Amino acid sequence: MDGLSNWSSNPDHFGEDGSQDHPLRILIVEDELLIALDAEMALQDAGHDIVGTATTEEQTVKMALSQKPELMIVDLRLAGGGCGRAAVQRIRETLDVDVIFASGNLDPTMRTRLEKLKPIAMLSKPYGSDELVRTVETIAA
Repeated sequence: MDGLSNWSSNPDHFGEDGSQDHPLRILIVEDELLIALDAEMALQDAGHDIVGTATTEEQTVKMALSQKPELMIVDLRLAGGGCGRAAVQRIRETLDVDVIFASGNLDPTMRTRLEKLKPIAMLSKPYGSDELVRTVETIAA
């Protein structure tokens, strides 16, 4: 995907030898507590900084604009009837941030809609913490 090449060519993320020179700042957008905690623990164990966990569309927008993450992992259906896709659209009006969509609702129609936002990856639920870390590490490599 386009975001993948943009990500890997960003010199701010890597040292001269191509290795990651600092942990990624990641915002997790997930309203299911156990999924959010599992993602947070797995990504922290992999050396990344979790800048926050948002559960609603409004909270997602506020946290992203204040914390300025490098990567967001975003569920589509959020608490209070919010929408992760709408949150990403709002955030990208102000902030250039990479996104991984993670959802149980990634049918072909939804994938087509999401492609317009140029995510760097999409993960179908249920996904394991190993798959999440591998996806993030592949993008960061």
